[in-house]
Amino acid sequence: MLMAVVLSACAPVKKPVPEQVVKKKPVVSKPVVVKPTKPKVIKEPESPPEPQQVIVLLSSEAGPYKALARQLDEALGEYASRVVLTGKLLQDKSIINEVKASEAKQIVAIGLVAANAAKNLENKQVVFTHVVNYADNKLVTDVSKGVSALPSPELLFKDWRALSPKLSKVAIVSGKNLGKYLNRAKKAASKQGIELQIEQVETDKEFIYRSKSLKSVDGQWILPDNRVLSAKSLKEVMAYGSRRGRQIVVFSPKLLSFGGLFYVQPDHTEISKVVLKRLSEAAGKTAIPGDGVLPVLSHTMGINQNIARQFNLPIPEKYRNNINGE
Repeated sequence: MLMAVVLSACAPVKKPVPEQVVKKKPVVSKPVVVKPTKPKVIKEPESPPEPQQVIVLLSSEAGPYKALARQLDEALGEYASRVVLTGKLLQDKSIINEVKASEAKQIVAIGLVAANAAKNLENKQVVFTHVVNYADNKLVTDVSKGVSALPSPELLFKDWRALSPKLSKVAIVSGKNLGKYLNRAKKAASKQGIELQIEQVETDKEFIYRSKSLKSVDGQWILPDNRVLSAKSLKEVMAYGSRRGRQIVVFSPKLLSFGGLFYVQPDHTEISKVVLKRLSEAAGKTAIPGDGVLPVLSHTMGINQNIARQFNLPIPEKYRNNINGE
């Protein structure tokens, strides 16, 4: 036992192993870079262009021309002045010279005669309307553009389909250079399930001949194209079509008495709005922006109730207010 104690006393003493100290790297925070904010620029609303003097030039005292001129007068107020051509060469030449010398920079030309008289005036912008054959007369330029004199074919064929659900084939006989509008009409008719046949002619005699030569058509839409229409040709074609049970759409209430089923005209209020829009957008600019001729997307219509009865076409309630004379 003594030996065991001695041996244990002689055993080497183990020193405790010191714990390793792990030095932590100091956390260095990155400096926050604050980007300077740009001050917000508040755009002031653009002020509308200053109203300009506008001359409303009429081809004649015709009722539709005067009706549109009145609406433009009301909208433009003191900035509008109305001038009417007389049809007398020397007198009209004097009138155009006065327009040329005026301070007005914008002209609204109503009708073909007025549009032709104004198209070559220097330093003037011209917005024309009530002109069908503007292509023949080269009226569209950078400073001369128009508003359509023809109704919306999309709306017309929609209305015609509502009045005549079984309508299948319609024809248009018109003058040339109306390709863009007629293509649009063809698409509009097709959308309503109607086939549209187009015949282009050059004279009123051709208009009569082609109209009488149409085969298997239910209806004919007569456009207000004075190049191929005359009082004689209109009466003859409408009488012929009525005898053969052809539904005829015309452009004036005066033609309903000759057998028209209904008439359509571009809405004067809408024409006025589009004309004013063109004037406003062009004010102070070197050119009139936008397409050469802008469409009018609404029309007025009148239905001949007697002709509708002959075709056994009941007039839907929606169209009762459009019965001519009611």
